[in-house]
Amino acid sequence: MIILKKYFFHLIIILLLTFLIFGYLSNKNSSQSKKNEIHTLTQQLKSRTNQLSKIQKNLFQEEKNINNLISQNEIVFKKIFEDQKLFNDYLFSKYTTNDILFNGNSKAVGTAFIDFFNKDQNIFLATYDGIFASTEIKNLKQFKKINSNINSLIKYDKFYYHEQYGIKDILINDNDLYVSYIGKRKDNCYDLKIIKSGLNKNYLDFELFFQTSNCVDVNNDHDYWAHQGAGGRIFQSDDTNILFTTGDFRNRPLAQDPNSDFGKILRINTQNKKVDLISLGHRNPQGLYYSKKFDFILSTEHGPKGGDEININIHPFLKVKNFGWPISSYGEHYSKNNSEKILKEAPLNKSHKKFGFEEPIKYFDPSIGISETISLNQNDTEFFVGAMGSEIEHQDLGIHYIELNKNRDKIIGHNYIPLYERVRDMIISKDKKTILIFLETTSSLAILKK
Repeated sequence: MIILKKYFFHLIIILLLTFLIFGYLSNKNSSQSKKNEIHTLTQQLKSRTNQLSKIQKNLFQEEKNINNLISQNEIVFKKIFEDQKLFNDYLFSKYTTNDILFNGNSKAVGTAFIDFFNKDQNIFLATYDGIFASTEIKNLKQFKKINSNINSLIKYDKFYYHEQYGIKDILINDNDLYVSYIGKRKDNCYDLKIIKSGLNKNYLDFELFFQTSNCVDVNNDHDYWAHQGAGGRIFQSDDTNILFTTGDFRNRPLAQDPNSDFGKILRINTQNKKVDLISLGHRNPQGLYYSKKFDFILSTEHGPKGGDEININIHPFLKVKNFGWPISSYGEHYSKNNSEKILKEAPLNKSHKKFGFEEPIKYFDPSIGISETISLNQNDTEFFVGAMGSEIEHQDLGIHYIELNKNRDKIIGHNYIPLYERVRDMIISKDKKTILIFLETTSSLAILKK
């Protein structure tokens, strides 16, 4: 009976995903209206996600998990193509899986985060709903699942099947694994947490490492609750510190409140857990990089309607800097009829410098759904920046190449490389020769090699 149930669920997933991906690829080649294509795919994905969520919720009542019914021990990827030429002599290969079931956005099939370990010879993967797996770089087709105690730490159901409440990033630092996620502090009040485990291929024994000092109430009067505006990126800044980004969850005044942990970039000491405020005035920082050699932070940030930003913070640990949100932004409010209260707390002035804030080195209008960033060379003057969104004409669904000047405070080169997929996460090897990208539109891994 158990075997029959397993195959029944597996068949449902495969049929749903096959239908969606086939429709997506067919439309990409033949549709005259990209907007209609994306809209149709989005509606299909919403329906598929709702069906999976209902199944998962029912299984939880029996203390079961749909992921284990589909595949108890592995996440299998299938090679789609290999070594296609891409920007600047990169060779581009792509692998897709049906085994990652839940997503971080309604326009995605499956969402995961990735990192290198073991001198870049191995890859670690964490799905949005807390499934962990690893493999060797030479074998991207088969990830072995790793059991963990995450279910005993995260007990609210939405984490496991809702498209906005899952894992936000992972970081492997030496032999430790850090995982950030939206936590539930109390009823209708959510925070950001980081849990930590020793790196182990058999079992991950997580414990709480960090949590924001307060939580954001779902029922607030600053506009609607935006669980997607969480931030959550983690980056190792030195041997004993990590950087951590937090969003404002659309509770805009928190970003300018120095006593709140939200709308910030924080530095956390991994030994004594001391927290320092590095910068404030952030909306939803989705990309994070720190150059130890040249001492600057490059971060990317979701704006509102228009106004996605790339920000540079030079010598970030000497002085706390303010990047302006929600007083200044080159974007606009989504709604045209805002209350006086909203307009007063978030005027979105079209200058940062004039109001005493740091100017972005670039902003995107329309927004690109900006995401992770990686440095492409040892001088930290060339970067890839991921784009999610849903419109090729807006330069979404791909990666942006940017080149900085010698002072690393201005962009002197910019190119857009369409991948026709939402770029959720990117990592690069220490020798800068291998890039791995998680493409969530079709739940795929891309590998770029020089």
